[in-house]
Amino acid sequence: MPFNKRKTVFISGSAYEYGRFGDEGRDLIRDLTKTLLQNGFKIITGFGNGVGNYVLESALDEIYLTQKERLTDQLRVFPFPLMNGLTENIHSTYRDDMISQAGTAVFLFGNKLEDISVRYADGMKKEFDIARSHQALLIPVGASGYISEQLWKDLLDRYDDYFDSREKFSWYQRLGDPDARPDQLIDAILQIAQGHE
Repeated sequence: MPFNKRKTVFISGSAYEYGRFGDEGRDLIRDLTKTLLQNGFKIITGFGNGVGNYVLESALDEIYLTQKERLTDQLRVFPFPLMNGLTENIHSTYRDDMISQAGTAVFLFGNKLEDISVRYADGMKKEFDIARSHQALLIPVGASGYISEQLWKDLLDRYDDYFDSREKFSWYQRLGDPDARPDQLIDAILQIAQGHE
């Protein structure tokens, strides 16, 4: 069944650690997924490390146990291939195919363990650029830190380059509030996404 692009949200994220949220970072992901599904959105995930598993877990619970619906009608999972031999062209095409199906893209965290250090997940910036090229509504959650924070700062600094109206500006500001609770961030995401339907 084809997804309605306007009602489809791509959740981009990877997290070896959850920064200021600690274990609540997992709850943020779970609760965001559940809230989006409860509000009629479909979800696409690239199954990023430390994020995709919680998207899937929450979606299974909401779709099968609460809504008693079919999973394939509400969730698409695109596990990102981990093979080192894939060319950059294949990676790019895979991302483009996945992201082009969504009208909204939410960006969470954006870090990974590389060698023995936590580093920024550079793939998230690529996903942001792809989503923008497909004119998706971009929602970087700056309060989650890492690459998401950088994307959020850039979006706020150049807000008028991204949007025709400042109608949602205060909601975007809230997305970077370091004191915002997960439920407040989810509310801001929902307010922004619902206006895009």
